[in-house]
Amino acid sequence: MRGVLKAVVYSALVVAAVLLLDLLLAEVELLSPLVRYSSYIDAALILILGYKAVSSVAEAVYLSALEVSDVGTAGSLRAIARIAGVAVLLSTLTSVFNVNPSAAITIGSFSGLVVGFATQNVLTQAVSGIFLAIARPFRIGDHVVIYNRSAGEPREGVVEDIGIMHTAIRSTDGSRVLIPNNVVFNAIIIRRGEAAEG
Repeated sequence: MRGVLKAVVYSALVVAAVLLLDLLLAEVELLSPLVRYSSYIDAALILILGYKAVSSVAEAVYLSALEVSDVGTAGSLRAIARIAGVAVLLSTLTSVFNVNPSAAITIGSFSGLVVGFATQNVLTQAVSGIFLAIARPFRIGDHVVIYNRSAGEPREGVVEDIGIMHTAIRSTDGSRVLIPNNVVFNAIIIRRGEAAEG
């Protein structure tokens, strides 16, 4: 929550700094030679404070994800948040330089496309993990067989963990198997034994 608050503060600072700068350049005679550079100064302020806001949001996403997932997943979500934030920041910067609105939309769309392709696998895993948490086809401690034709041979074992990105089972030979959640979500699941109620 602290990261989100910092992001709001940085965003407010961006708006206040740009408005104050524009007011000073318009009203203070001594600063009149800098008027022609006002777009560049505004862009620098937006870039610096905007990146701080993006970093704060990314850190808040990381800390929130860390509460419900592992470090790798939380790190991936932080990177996604940072990439998306920078894309929004770049789109905002185009408006400072009076770029054609269609060009700004194109930049935003292209950035969204890049983020979408870069995060497709991570998002698929995360959404599948959320659906598994809601549907609950099995619980931790259940003995299951998970068969997905595209993933090869069936995996059998006791469910140890159901995370956002993967489901962990302890196989019959004692090894720990991590199965991506999209594979589990699309699999045939046979429950051989349920966890003891505790």
